[in-house]
Amino acid sequence: MPATSFSGLNQAFSRGFVSQLRPKMLFAIILPFFVALISAIILLSFAWSPLDNWFYESASSWSWFQTAASNLSGWGFHTMSDWLAGLFSFIALCAISGIIGLAFASIVIMPMVLKQLSQFNYPDLERKGVNATTTSITNAIKVSSIFIIGWLLTLPLWFIPFMPVVLSLFWGAYAFSHMSRLDAIVEHATPQERSFILKKHNKGFWLIGLICAAIALIPPLSLIMPVYSILVCTHYGLNALQETRKQQLIGNAQTAPRKS
Repeated sequence: MPATSFSGLNQAFSRGFVSQLRPKMLFAIILPFFVALISAIILLSFAWSPLDNWFYESASSWSWFQTAASNLSGWGFHTMSDWLAGLFSFIALCAISGIIGLAFASIVIMPMVLKQLSQFNYPDLERKGVNATTTSITNAIKVSSIFIIGWLLTLPLWFIPFMPVVLSLFWGAYAFSHMSRLDAIVEHATPQERSFILKKHNKGFWLIGLICAAIALIPPLSLIMPVYSILVCTHYGLNALQETRKQQLIGNAQTAPRKS
């Protein structure tokens, strides 16, 4: 695991914290929260009951689940199963509303983030990106779709001990890292630079997503994660782009033919 993949992580988190304290970024926290809240109300009103039934029926089809239910039926296991199915369905729909809020932040708030960071932190970094808006929207739809489908398909696994935490961390890490890492550099990097940075620093972006996902498990802090994760990924991505261009300049200078 190359050390260079994580060289800017501490800097990205510290710079992200400082950037989060700016007035515009503090105000930006409210927008994805309200989008997620409205989405949650709609989903819980129309999708909770069908999802609850599907969740319980899926878990009930497992042989180990049926055996456990039969052995523990005298202890009220069926009632517990119904209750857990309803609870997990509630959590699942809240998570889906969260990814909707994150996608909104990625599309609407990211331009504000890039403007702020370009002005205060990376004023000399040239913008060479193409089709930034289309790329950003396409990426948001792709990541949201994969998250929702993957989250629902793995939902029955929540009955297995410790899997709720494992799956929450995995899908949270995926959402926070993949929703923001492309947007972080799309306006500044050429397609070739984007491909190089995303490949070279893939593990670094995943680690950012994992840390943000762990923090998001703490209810009050989860409110700031959509914007804060964007800030951290953007700092990490733009710093990586800046370093890549510096290395290219050094390499070009070393390989340039010397005048006799």
